Amino acid sequence: MPAKGHLDVMVTEMLTASPGSSGDEDYNSFSSVAGKNVIIWSWKGMTWSWYVICELVIAIVGITGNALVIAVVFGRRSKSRSTDILVGNLAIADFITSVLLIPYRTVNSIPNSWTGALFCKILEGDYLMWTTVTASIYSLLAISLDRFFAVVYPIHFRRFANRRLVNLIVCLIWAGSFVFMVRNFLTNTTGVILGKCVYQREQRNLEIVYGIYIFVVQFALPTVFMLLTQAAIARSLRREAARFVSNESSASFHLTARSRVLTLTLTVVLIYVICWAPDQIAFLSFNLGLITPSYVRSPLSRITTALAICNSCVNPIVYTLRHPIFREAVKDFFRKTGKGNAPIFEDLESQFRSDKSQTRIDKP
Repeated sequence: MPAKGHLDVMVTEMLTASPGSSGDEDYNSFSSVAGKNVIIWSWKGMTWSWYVICELVIAIVGITGNALVIAVVFGRRSKSRSTDILVGNLAIADFITSVLLIPYRTVNSIPNSWTGALFCKILEGDYLMWTTVTASIYSLLAISLDRFFAVVYPIHFRRFANRRLVNLIVCLIWAGSFVFMVRNFLTNTTGVILGKCVYQREQRNLEIVYGIYIFVVQFALPTVFMLLTQAAIARSLRREAARFVSNESSASFHLTARSRVLTLTLTVVLIYVICWAPDQIAFLSFNLGLITPSYVRSPLSRITTALAICNSCVNPIVYTLRHPIFREAVKDFFRKTGKGNAPIFEDLESQFRSDKSQTRIDKP
């Protein structure tokens, strides 16, 4: 199985099988060409441990749920749906992550070729998976910022938020994610003699720097910004509710909008923090020398890693449980009777802004 946690990639110098494999496996790993032994592709049998089964379940749930979100969100043809596009991009990142979580047989030997090198760099080194995880994190950050500007600065938001800008942001998220994780691509190569994926260990001070870098880029910085934006949204909506306290219907609708919009986004953010905090803190602690390498293969390490990858499948469940408009959109999708141009994750706020403007007009 490929490593799925930061610590597995960091500590295990041999990401695939160790040289001490069985005789039959060693025999099957070589072929004779012109009297020389040539390493060929060979694979071990699948071991169905609790962790592998957990990965498979998370992968199936994540693929199914995120595929549904993608189909429902992009099935709408709204011209103004910045949040929907960002939610769809988040689902795409989580969908790819879920696909990469599907367990596969452990590689026993890899030829020293460009295909073997790419396999080690992209799959065994988890470069692609950590890229999609990073894209997922920053898509969630973009959603938080999008809702912040929509609620706190609605006039400016309507003026500048358009499909071209949102598409540009999505492209920047993916480009930045590939750049952020390029170190994983550069430090995993194929051994010339053993035919194994070898992790190139760096100097101790560089590992400390990298550990801090990952903690800041993938966890601390996004978390701080997401929590600050959610706090600002809550404060703004609370002030708006106080303004319309004299108008019972407007106040009631405002409270509903605040509850659903803020609670939905805040729930997704808090789940991200809960899922990733243990793994990120452990990875940082390991690089700082606060925990020993023995933690890496411990049951506690497996639990924190499993909790982290759960984040790739949980968001569709949250949308279903906490957002009635999404539930209706799913029903419409299967019935083929959906509102072709109606946004899903902006509808309540759009209605509220319209009702609020009408209320101001009606006032003498």
